[in-house]
Amino acid sequence: MKLFKSIIYLTSLLVVLGSCSKDLNVDTPDQFSDDNFWTSENNVRSYNWGFYDLFTGFGTGTTADFYFSTPSSPFSDDQAAATFQNYALNVPTTSADWNWTYIRKANIMLERIDKVPMSDEAKNHWRGIARFFRAMDYFTKVKAFGDVPFINSSLDVSQTDVIYKPRDPRALVMDSVLADINFAVANIRTTDQVNTVNKDVALALKARICLFEGSYRIYHTELGLPDADKFLLEGKDACDKLIASKYTLGDYKALYNSLDLAGNKEVLLYKKYLSGVLTHSVIGYTNSTTPMNGLTKSAIEAYAAVDGLPIKQSPLYKGDNTIKDLRANRDNRLLVTIDTVLMYNGTLVTGNSSSTGYRPTKFLNPAAVQLAPNNDTDAPIFWFAEVLLNYAETSALLEKLGKYTVTQADLDKSVNLLRTRAKIAPLMLTGLGTVSASGIVINDPVKPADVSSLMWEIRRERRVELMMDGFRYQDLMRWKEGDKLDKAKNPDAFLGAKVADNKKVLRNADGYIMPYAAAISRTFVDPKNYLMAIPSNQFALYPNGTLKQNPGW
Repeated sequence: MKLFKSIIYLTSLLVVLGSCSKDLNVDTPDQFSDDNFWTSENNVRSYNWGFYDLFTGFGTGTTADFYFSTPSSPFSDDQAAATFQNYALNVPTTSADWNWTYIRKANIMLERIDKVPMSDEAKNHWRGIARFFRAMDYFTKVKAFGDVPFINSSLDVSQTDVIYKPRDPRALVMDSVLADINFAVANIRTTDQVNTVNKDVALALKARICLFEGSYRIYHTELGLPDADKFLLEGKDACDKLIASKYTLGDYKALYNSLDLAGNKEVLLYKKYLSGVLTHSVIGYTNSTTPMNGLTKSAIEAYAAVDGLPIKQSPLYKGDNTIKDLRANRDNRLLVTIDTVLMYNGTLVTGNSSSTGYRPTKFLNPAAVQLAPNNDTDAPIFWFAEVLLNYAETSALLEKLGKYTVTQADLDKSVNLLRTRAKIAPLMLTGLGTVSASGIVINDPVKPADVSSLMWEIRRERRVELMMDGFRYQDLMRWKEGDKLDKAKNPDAFLGAKVADNKKVLRNADGYIMPYAAAISRTFVDPKNYLMAIPSNQFALYPNGTLKQNPGW
């Protein structure tokens, strides 16, 4: 286990002006000793800034929650990377996710707070902040590895019996995560400083965690994990509180291409980018001659028609022989997300090309710096649309468990708000697990037989609303739908737009762009690929037989 010695950082500016405001990009570089640092609330606040690096946002290079990928979300069925991505066949030597630096940082903060001269309210607030970030980091680790060692003290290098203890069961770790986030919700201030973690952000993280864990336990029956309903009920309660709060939906594209998200009523927390200080590459990689990671045929076909029906049911769908036909009468989110023209090998547009022909456009802003890595638009971290999606799915899952009955009011205050913004007809509840749109009962022919129409349409909303936002891979993992990443089982995830032969682009027999040679394939192996491998360098550190590898690796 990587347990780095914590070094406490503080900028000279914060020494003088400890109450100055903090965005998600400020570092704290001057070193203090552990003995003389814990002397004021401002110093505790300064210590906490380092946690904000856990919010990736648009990243700074080609690792990001949006458009690109992260180690724990390497690819999806929504995009075809310009360079083919596949699962590792062998156990990697190292992993960025198998790292306990931030866990130790949180534990140090929790252990030192009592000695700081500040009010009990302030102490509980900062305990809540430390437990918020500990919960978030452990949540990331459980998504990646399942069972992980749970450490709730800072540890000394001599405590090898704890540092190299066996992995704790997922159930224990996630119960601890739930306890941490509940403490955070109960004790973090409603407001502290602008654009920092507050009570509402803690509620949003709680909703995200509880939906993931509750649904994972429902669909991964092979694990035999209890208490799915406990997580889902807690998650629904968190969503209820946020829905009853001050947040409202705004302009969809403004979430992704704004130079300043301050004041956006949909955003709970965002990562601030500023030219010359902290910048990213998302615009540059969707606005240059570098081949783009285009949307797949599978992703494009997920968007409904304006009548609210899946394209295979809607009489308004005009087909995909041209990009004009494909965009006609479609969900407005599709129109915002892809360009009005196709661009691909042999048919470039201003020198640009996409792996699938579909150019991503929802991140573009002509007023921003255009060249990577100097892009300066802000990235949402927690926002209201995700809360609405979490509420809808959590409610439907509780109905599946017999713990709740979904009503039309539930749809109207969640996914139908998103559909109204997208200018498509609302979902109407027609019975247990069934829905209609524009007076027609929805029965999408591509829906799996074991998924209700209600749940399928909620999943559709989640997919298209959060397109390229970094959620899709882990959504497939928790739904136990890993085969959507398998070429043999989901070939549309490996195809692009339908185009004419230009003698350069690779197409299949039906005229759809093939981003990769026909011989290139990806196979999803169950259960192996539902979790990442424990990196091999860790086994040499642990006593023989103490550390166990994940299934299939």
